[in-house]
Amino acid sequence: MTRFLSSDPGAAARTAKNALAVPGLPHQPRQHSKGRTPMVSQTLLSTASRRTGYRTQLLEAPVAIIARRHREGQSVAQIAGYLRGQLGAENKVTERPFVAWVIAAVERGEA
Repeated sequence: MTRFLSSDPGAAARTAKNALAVPGLPHQPRQHSKGRTPMVSQTLLSTASRRTGYRTQLLEAPVAIIARRHREGQSVAQIAGYLRGQLGAENKVTERPFVAWVIAAVERGEA
């Protein structure tokens, strides 16, 4: 004979892991889905998405790479070459005009 528990086992039986997962609780900072802080602004990603036709989620990493490598002192040609090696020559993100545009946006403070 099988017995079924018809009542909620109570708060003590629930794991503490999900305690802050309830929406609407105070003191919950908004974070990236993987726990990372975004490196570039949503405005820049949206504009880059319109320029390339790619989704903003796909552009987040390449745009952050362009900004970081520019801060490290690499040129447009070096960054474009690195991206071409990683993503392939047919990807619009690897084109020099796009890399130069991202660098100009970062220098204007849009990132």
